[in-house]
Amino acid sequence: MLAPPRMTSTTNTRKLELLSYLHAQEHEDFTVRGRTYDRRYLPREFPTDFPVIISLQAYPGYRRMIGEQWMHWHDYYEFWLATGPGRYRSGNHQFSFAPGDVVLVDPLKLHGVVRMEPTHAPLVIFFRAEAIVPHGSEVDRGFLAAWDLRPEKVVPRLEANAAGAAEVHAALLRLAQVWFENARSEDRTVDLKFHLLETLVELRRAFLPRGHATPDTMVRRAERLARLNRILEYVGSRYHEAVRQPEVARFAGMSTSRFRAFFKETTGWGFSDYLRDLRLERAARLLRETTASVAEVASQTGFADQSHMQRLFKAKHAVSPLAYRKTHQQP
Repeated sequence: MLAPPRMTSTTNTRKLELLSYLHAQEHEDFTVRGRTYDRRYLPREFPTDFPVIISLQAYPGYRRMIGEQWMHWHDYYEFWLATGPGRYRSGNHQFSFAPGDVVLVDPLKLHGVVRMEPTHAPLVIFFRAEAIVPHGSEVDRGFLAAWDLRPEKVVPRLEANAAGAAEVHAALLRLAQVWFENARSEDRTVDLKFHLLETLVELRRAFLPRGHATPDTMVRRAERLARLNRILEYVGSRYHEAVRQPEVARFAGMSTSRFRAFFKETTGWGFSDYLRDLRLERAARLLRETTASVAEVASQTGFADQSHMQRLFKAKHAVSPLAYRKTHQQP
């Protein structure tokens, strides 16, 4: 096994320059609480002329966000630069991150922070595909290769000392400078697109090995998104019932085996894992926001009985439902 590349002076200098610049910028408080739909989709309002959003996000209420409220998905592209340590889950991957690491968030994949420092304020870039691929141009899809062509086994994290990280940091600094400093510039949108494309090219070079898979076409991605939306809306309205995988597969117009493969490939989660996590999320919400007994919460969230819910709840949160309520219940 090859040893990981050592951080060169250039890599370290560019990382520190970028982190120092970001530390001096204004942060935006953010929470996912109350923003996600029942199907765990997180919507976002994009500018119409150039659908890109860049933000330094601070999480003052993060202790109420981590875990049951954090896991979500969306249909737009995202990547972020870590400014503090923590742990993250995206699809099948769960991994640690450190200052200077860059994390890619794949469209349609369930993702969220598992653990982080309260002071962590990452630089987050969101964009719709049409900002990069106008009119469905397949030629321009090469800019999205770090997402669309990255092999599934490759963790979606570029470590701060990895090959290519210095170039990504330099491009990100130029992009951030345009975003935070040139609010009234007539050339701002042109400059933003130029430096965003530059960053995407460097991410492609850093993430892709020689030889890679055929990308999703825009049509295929749209079809998967439409089907996933229907499935998650269906499950979101019936999670409190005895929902079975064959039933959902029939609703989706698929065989059980094809449905199982589709759900895993699209979200990165097994269907049973998703349903269990959704029920635990709803149970945690009821514990925080109502005075219902544990037995009533179990019944309202689709668990077989109180003991079944208690066992799964403690396995996820490391505390009993009543202990969780005592710590997190709203005043």
